[in-house]
Amino acid sequence: GLDLDLHLTTDTMLRKFVADSLSPPNMNPVEFKMDLEDVPFDLRRHLQYEPPSHVKTLEFKDVPFPYSPEIQRNFPGIAYTRPFRLLSDEGTRILKSIVMRYKDAHLKQNERNKCLRGLGYLSKWVRDFTFNPEVNKIFADLSLQPLSPHNGIMNHGHTNFGEPGAGRAVDQWHVDSTDYVCVLILSDMTDMDGGELQVLQMADATGKFFDELMVKGVPKSKVETVNYKGAGYCVFMQGSKILHSVTPVLKARGPRISFVQSFSNRNVFADDRTRLVAFRDQFDDPDDVANLEYARHKAWRVKGQMQYIAEKLKFGTSEKELASIFANAAKELLKARKLLLREISDLPGFLVNEKDKVTTSGKDRGTKEKDDSKEENGAPRAKL
Repeated sequence: GLDLDLHLTTDTMLRKFVADSLSPPNMNPVEFKMDLEDVPFDLRRHLQYEPPSHVKTLEFKDVPFPYSPEIQRNFPGIAYTRPFRLLSDEGTRILKSIVMRYKDAHLKQNERNKCLRGLGYLSKWVRDFTFNPEVNKIFADLSLQPLSPHNGIMNHGHTNFGEPGAGRAVDQWHVDSTDYVCVLILSDMTDMDGGELQVLQMADATGKFFDELMVKGVPKSKVETVNYKGAGYCVFMQGSKILHSVTPVLKARGPRISFVQSFSNRNVFADDRTRLVAFRDQFDDPDDVANLEYARHKAWRVKGQMQYIAEKLKFGTSEKELASIFANAAKELLKARKLLLREISDLPGFLVNEKDKVTTSGKDRGTKEKDDSKEENGAPRAKL
């Protein structure tokens, strides 16, 4: 049988074929009806892009943005940006009103956080904002990768709610289930105590590195706190590699609301960190929606890999090269089959700090009740 772990070989990672973006489905799931009466997204009035001054690379060095030619030639990949302005006051107000309109019907509490999903199916404003070419160019330029909105429409407008005084983290330590994310703040941050984005300075916190963190805990010395300036500001990050969390909101004028957009690499040979089980079983998306979105995404990737053979390869290509492409495509499809049938899981897991403490200061962010989230060695317990 084939090894389904999909560890990409050096040869595979060197291949590149940038596929056209996949169009959204031409129908909506029965649970979601789009409001066509939305105010239309207006790029001139609703976007207010003020580029970040600096970007943190996967080597955790601050580099100026826009990138110099030298940095572009030797770019190790983006970890995260400094907070930057993305939406105007009017754009922020409209988007927040859309979020609040659907909150009662679609907000769900899961084991990791409290979130609203599927706005890309419900709101034409959100759909148009998501797929606007000029908006997407911002993130392609920041990552130096050919990005497009993720093929899972449920991820567009994934919105997290952190209620003041809830005594738990807005979001636990985790890696994301899509390659890149933009996290946009919609709430008034004035007088907010808590609700800080914390980022672990580790280039890839997945796999065996995550297993080590389960035992040893998150090292305080490698955590940076990122503070947003206010509503309409965002952070762009390669969240599928970078472990991050949001501390509890102790006090605020209202809930901490963050609107998350997901992106994937259009190079179909790039590592794909899309995780079905997170959407279907952790966030509790409808099974038929999560499964079809994941299947469409994988079909798009493998179609691109086959296009590479049909359109790019030349006579003289070795049988080993051809066989390798087919083998990797087969692995990707067979792993997708097993995930769809629940024979395996790709859930990345997350870490819960003792009493939801702020990692940098150790100040108690939770309740005074006995905490059972720790193992005997004092490390945070992972929930998988």
